[in-house]
Amino acid sequence: MARSRYVMLMAITLICLAGIVSWKSPQAVMVALTEPQYADSPRVAVQRYWGYLDTRQLELAEQLILAKELNPFGQQEVELWKKQVTNNPLISLKKLEFANSLDPNVIMVSVEWSSPMKDKILETYLIETRSTTEGWKITQIQKVNAQSLAKVQ
Repeated sequence: MARSRYVMLMAITLICLAGIVSWKSPQAVMVALTEPQYADSPRVAVQRYWGYLDTRQLELAEQLILAKELNPFGQQEVELWKKQVTNNPLISLKKLEFANSLDPNVIMVSVEWSSPMKDKILETYLIETRSTTEGWKITQIQKVNAQSLAKVQ
């Protein structure tokens, strides 16, 4: 009797595994690996940057930034976020919203972080990007407040 339960569980597991494999094809991943231009865009670069900060992969986040082109305020924002994610292991990225922009290389993004220790942090940034031989890189990060947001729109 116990043996038939194990056989049934194994059969259900194999059916579920076959369903997952047939439902989610790795074709999109293979296209992105073989043709990187489909996987690399200004939005993807910005999304990767915030994702790397969230997973505490600070070296990878730094590789997405052209540090020599950042102004002091942009460098200050980068250092502030590095310090914040390093000092607070419980802070996590909750939401990343992109706003439409006239220039595809300039992206406005709203970032929401939360932590059980602090209230949520909601910031809006204007991020400039540029295409390089290694892919899209961030050339400028500027915090946008309510007054300057009204001027941009």
